[in-house]
Amino acid sequence: MSLSIGVLLVILALIAFILAAIGWTYRKTDLIAVGLALLTLSVLIPRLSHIGLGALILLLAFLAFVAAAVGWRYRKINLIAVGLALWTLTYIVS
Repeated sequence: MSLSIGVLLVILALIAFILAAIGWTYRKTDLIAVGLALLTLSVLIPRLSHIGLGALILLLAFLAFVAAAVGWRYRKINLIAVGLALWTLTYIVS
């Protein structure tokens, strides 16, 4: 059985979501943001062969999720919502 990197990232995202659902925490890490970052990365990797506007916006969404995952905050802006908005914009642009 051969698993691609995209499938492995989705499985890791699922594990992060399950751990977040049962209430497991690790310091300031937001596991929902970790799962979203992994999921975004699984979508981003195939798009890196031809970088366009959609791939750049998806890269920004990935960075927003990573920043949210490590606990970085900027005033009252919710970085998970920013990442989801950027991810949605990717589908509109593409």
